Amino acid sequence: MRHPWRITALIIASAAVFGCMAVAFAEDAPADEETEDVPVSAEINSLQEQVNEKQASIDQIQRKISDYKKRINEAEARSLSLANELDLLTNRITKAQLDIEENNAEIDSVNAQIQILDARIKIFNDRLETDRALLQQILQKLQTYDNDFGLQVLFGTDSFSELFDRLQALESVNSDLGDTLKRAEEEKRSVELAKTEQEGKKQHLMALQETLKERQGQLEEEIGAKDTLLAQSQQSEAQYQVLVSDLKQESAYIDHQIAVLQGEIEDKLVDSDEIGDSSLLSWPADPSYRGLSVSFHDPTYPFRHLFEHSGIDIPEPMGTQITSAAPGYVAWTKTGQLYGNYVMIIHTNGIATLYAHLSKISVQQDQFVARGDVIGLSGGLPGTQGAGLSTGPHLHFEVRKDGIPVDPMGYLMAY
Repeated sequence: MRHPWRITALIIASAAVFGCMAVAFAEDAPADEETEDVPVSAEINSLQEQVNEKQASIDQIQRKISDYKKRINEAEARSLSLANELDLLTNRITKAQLDIEENNAEIDSVNAQIQILDARIKIFNDRLETDRALLQQILQKLQTYDNDFGLQVLFGTDSFSELFDRLQALESVNSDLGDTLKRAEEEKRSVELAKTEQEGKKQHLMALQETLKERQGQLEEEIGAKDTLLAQSQQSEAQYQVLVSDLKQESAYIDHQIAVLQGEIEDKLVDSDEIGDSSLLSWPADPSYRGLSVSFHDPTYPFRHLFEHSGIDIPEPMGTQITSAAPGYVAWTKTGQLYGNYVMIIHTNGIATLYAHLSKISVQQDQFVARGDVIGLSGGLPGTQGAGLSTGPHLHFEVRKDGIPVDPMGYLMAY
């Protein structure tokens, strides 16, 4: 059985040992690292100022955008005239430019916010490395003194007062150890949160960049629409009114003719052995080139003040082959003010398709076509033959169900 006085001696000796460790650790500990964070903190402050400036700029741009929205609404409410239409397009162009300016400011702001997060993550990681070093030093001290030096330190001391001082130092070491572990855990959580926030900012940045592409495309459409309108109207109010009248008559004619021909031609299709399934439509042009520039009833369509956009626009280089979306019968090939060179094909199930702004037509009226047959070449470049009312090279593609325009995306196969 151990004697009580020996147990007490061991406890006091342990206190002395850890007291020595505390002194040694204090001597070896690195200097206060706060000064190392000063340059990074200054960088964060500078970046935050940039973010604040960008936000102030965004707020100012948004006020201007709101003003131009009001002008656009007022212009749309006025009667049709060349002056009003040009004013409307000019306001839309300015608004589109402001939209792009706002988008660029938002991208700059998010980039600065990502840089702030990068700097914060660096601070957190540096502190974690410091904490790891501190913990490693403490463990090394424990290993150094974890042997039979206890009694030697005990008998080498001159007074109990010195032992109690070392015991107090031991408590300080334990407290520092606990604080270091707690701080390391908090810094780790901070790093994880900052990284999560950073990923969110990067995803938001990607979305902003996609929006920027759309807005740039919209600006091009608006500018092209203004140039086309000036060319088609020859900057004359009288000529503009003739143009509007022709466009409306052409649209009404197509609506009427499809309704008349649909049933008659479908009977021919049913009797023909050449016609296959037309319940689903193939893409008449490759949408992977630049996607869609204008959708069905698109609210951003530059000429929406004159009429709804009754199809989809698929950008294509001039001269690209355009193919029939399904087996069918060529109802007509025509040239008009609105569609330029265009082809109408009747299919079964009450479906008809229209292909507009062609630079060349490769089929004839009263001709059967199979799915994928070439019916013409794409066009649409303003000033070229068969372009019609177009702002740039593309295929305008329509789907009619029982004579009524419907969204082609509900009928086209997945690409």
